[in-house]
Amino acid sequence: MKKENNNCGGQMLIEALIGLALLALSISFGVILVFGGQDIIVDRINSLDAGIVAKEGVETAKAIIKSNWSGTSDGNHGIVFSNGSWQLSGESDQSNIYTRVVSVETIDANQKEITVTITWPDEKNRSLQYDLTTLVTNWQEVSAIGGDTGGGGLFGDWSNPRTLGTVDLGPGNSATDLDVKDKIVHISAEASASSKPDFFIVDATNGSGPVIKSSLDVGTKGLNALDAAGNYVYAANKNVTDQLVVIDVSNINAPSVVASFSLPGVSGTGAVGQSIFYYSNRVYIATKKASGPELHIIDVSNPGNPIALGSKEINADVNGIYVAGDIAYIANSENEELNIFDVSDPSSIILLGKYDAPGDSEDGKVVQLAGEKLYLGRLVGGSHADHHELHIIDVSSSTSPQNLGSQDLAVDFNDLRVRDHLAFLGTSDPNKEFQVWNISNPASPSFVSSFNFPQVATGIDYEDNLVYVAVRSNDALRIITSQ
Repeated sequence: MKKENNNCGGQMLIEALIGLALLALSISFGVILVFGGQDIIVDRINSLDAGIVAKEGVETAKAIIKSNWSGTSDGNHGIVFSNGSWQLSGESDQSNIYTRVVSVETIDANQKEITVTITWPDEKNRSLQYDLTTLVTNWQEVSAIGGDTGGGGLFGDWSNPRTLGTVDLGPGNSATDLDVKDKIVHISAEASASSKPDFFIVDATNGSGPVIKSSLDVGTKGLNALDAAGNYVYAANKNVTDQLVVIDVSNINAPSVVASFSLPGVSGTGAVGQSIFYYSNRVYIATKKASGPELHIIDVSNPGNPIALGSKEINADVNGIYVAGDIAYIANSENEELNIFDVSDPSSIILLGKYDAPGDSEDGKVVQLAGEKLYLGRLVGGSHADHHELHIIDVSSSTSPQNLGSQDLAVDFNDLRVRDHLAFLGTSDPNKEFQVWNISNPASPSFVSSFNFPQVATGIDYEDNLVYVAVRSNDALRIITSQ
């Protein structure tokens, strides 16, 4: 008699239950996968849309800023369409689920950084973010000052700067100023003998191995300052005649003097070329305190034939000049160390405003404009008890400049360049000739780092995260960068 297997039915039941469980589990995973995938797809689409909103914001902000460079303030903005045009207004704007913030920061006089930040909620109400950053350049002003943009922005660790390269101009040559354009360095110098060169061109394309390409003896007592524009260098000659020297540098291996020009109506021992600035086919050149006008405006639309357009009696040493549009900012040795002039009509230069830095009489030495902030450097003078050599001034109103902050250096301040949140200073401090300061808070500038050079730092320029320093010693060019 055949015996029945009673376990067979139970085993089939268990297998059926396991199958149903696996089916249910598969369905559950499928549901999760479908809806989870939908969330991923939605997030991806929203991210792409956020990028489009950011790109639109960058392009619109660039157009707005270019059309109203001086009228665009730093800070957070929204974008609105009002009175037939796009404008920066408020602190943000809203487009569907996206909140857009346009942040504007002045990098230097002719560059601003735009960062557009887009935020939006995802399907689970978590906040997501998309950022897009770019630089906008005021090319009209860059062209006016001779094509020098200063290159890219800061990076690396500037709290511990390092020397990238140096150049020795030879015995008896001390650098007085420099100007850098596309890694070509033009250096003015004061030589120990009239037969020695007082102008040099250095190729610093390889920053760690800069090379002197050529030199020139202008045939004077030396050059005090220079400014490069296009294929020419305009130099302030340390002489009571031919104070303006124009040098053709189109061939860096063979520079040549194309014009020497004596400033009209000025005489005396102080009538030497002291400071200079090129702007829109005009050279603004000034002397020390002399008999007659110290400030002169020269037409150099034909560099080989300079023409005097106008002048102004300052009755002081004019040590620094910066020009933007129709406004000239003058650092001089009077009690009001900063004078602001309307130079729209060179034959009738009009004083608009003055700034008298607190403390005893000190010489204004150098000026640089960045946005609506002017940076004024001074020389030490008097008892020094209450002196600050670095001043940050709001010049949004030319007739009423306002102090934003200052810093006591206790040494002569010879030159500076501002880039982004840092100011690079050339001083007479015997242990800190080169200094870096954080100026992000104008009310309280803070020390970042310094370098000790053999002699006084006389001139500074910036390009592509490199700072070029002229030093009053044989080892006259120092190229400094971040770690």
